[in-house]
Amino acid sequence: MRSVFYPRLVNGPFDDPALYVHLAHRGHALLFDCGDLHALTCRELLKLRAVFISHGHIDHMIGFDALLRAFLYRDLNLQLYGPPGIIQLLAGRLAGYTWNLTAGFPFVLTVREWRGGRLFETVFRARNGFVAEPQPDRECADGLLYETPFCRVRATPLEHGDICSLAFTLEEPLHIAIHRDALERSGFLPGPWLSHFKDLILQQASSQMAVNVPLAVGGSTEVPLGELAGEISAIERGMKVCYVADAAPTPGNLQRIVDLAVDAHLLVIEAMFAHEDLPRARQRKHLTAYLAGHLGRLAGVARLLVFHHSPRYLDRPQLLAEEAEAAFSGRLQQSF
Repeated sequence: MRSVFYPRLVNGPFDDPALYVHLAHRGHALLFDCGDLHALTCRELLKLRAVFISHGHIDHMIGFDALLRAFLYRDLNLQLYGPPGIIQLLAGRLAGYTWNLTAGFPFVLTVREWRGGRLFETVFRARNGFVAEPQPDRECADGLLYETPFCRVRATPLEHGDICSLAFTLEEPLHIAIHRDALERSGFLPGPWLSHFKDLILQQASSQMAVNVPLAVGGSTEVPLGELAGEISAIERGMKVCYVADAAPTPGNLQRIVDLAVDAHLLVIEAMFAHEDLPRARQRKHLTAYLAGHLGRLAGVARLLVFHHSPRYLDRPQLLAEEAEAAFSGRLQQSF
């Protein structure tokens, strides 16, 4: 399967959490958690269309000001999603600055707060000095926070002490694979029209709709969508990326993580402590590296990426990744 999501950790495994996901052929990106963002260029920041915050601890939110600074003069609407309390938290951050000269600025920040059954929304406009403008809430019992024709993001709540920490899945509804050899045989020229073609399929457009296809010899031809789809493409299960940040090692959390990550192509998951320090992990409400790998194995994920390591292991920087990989492969068995 050719990748449509290009995820990468913004920082090293011992640094602030932030997962940047470039969406292929869209010119857009998504961000999961908002730790230190200085490693991202302004160009990369401005590709963001939505940000998903697991919880409001400083290491997951410290990069918000850099994000705000990049967007402030732009005619863009940035959407930010988070757990209960995120609207009040962001209102407080925005109130910490003076906005007396932003009357002509077009930037809009839309913050949506998921409280289990409902999604609450508040809009903050630069031109109004980022005064909170509450909007009507809506039902959101299934945790589906964000949806476009080509991707969707779903959340599930995890316990992190006495607060909620959200875990997320990013999914492609369907994966439309293009057969490059079929393009060549048909004399079709690859190009941006293929993204439009995929969107028509995802939108369930009529199979009789004519698609304008450029030819390798020059000019173009029109081909019915259904005929074109059968000739140059195949439909597969969509890609799935799962992101799990801070979570206590409770039985309920562990089961919810497995349910969320089942059959994911990539599980990005915290591994704060070594399993020999499980008592400390329970005290600090974090996962061990063994648990991260074991959960990935139980969920049947294809690939594991661990992050969010405690600095107590800086003198053994490979320990946690190696422990997680050993559990993921089944070479290591521990009790918990």
